[in-house]
Amino acid sequence: MTRPCVQERLLSAAECQRLIDLFEDSPDVAAARLAGGVKSSIRKCHYLWLDDSDTTSWVFLKLAGLVSEVNRNWFQFDLEDLREGLQLIRYDAPQDEQSPAGRYGAHMDIGATGSTTTRKLSISVQLSDGAAYEGGALKVDDEGKGWTAPRDQGTAVVFSSFLQHEVCPVTSGTRYALVAWVHGPAFR
Repeated sequence: MTRPCVQERLLSAAECQRLIDLFEDSPDVAAARLAGGVKSSIRKCHYLWLDDSDTTSWVFLKLAGLVSEVNRNWFQFDLEDLREGLQLIRYDAPQDEQSPAGRYGAHMDIGATGSTTTRKLSISVQLSDGAAYEGGALKVDDEGKGWTAPRDQGTAVVFSSFLQHEVCPVTSGTRYALVAWVHGPAFR
């Protein structure tokens, strides 16, 4: 099955805010050492990698439970782990007419080299309140049909990593998301 799977209310509003605060309070994002905004023709955002630690283990456990249930009932892929960690992402509206909008152009998460070759499932969790920004829709190409993810805070979307998807430009406000990739033996 290639259609994305939606899990409403995976995270509460308080848990979403906890992750947003973690992002905003991180010196790695503020100092632009691990984050700072990727400047390319396809991607404009700020991001922060999260490892499984005392501070973040609760969200890793929630995602592991989600993946177990969704994979059993929906995808039935041969899966192993979240070996890359998790990524918090912030997409900002343009600050002026010359600055680009936060976005991530059409791409697939599975790749031909490195750790991307074993990505099987992609997960995106909406951390922002949907009314906090305009634009910024997550769109997934579901068998040639454009599918738009819900904007409800705390909602998770799980889809095959080989599906093309994008985050449309944010035109006002800020969109926060949590993303992860589940790995397994290469597709045959």
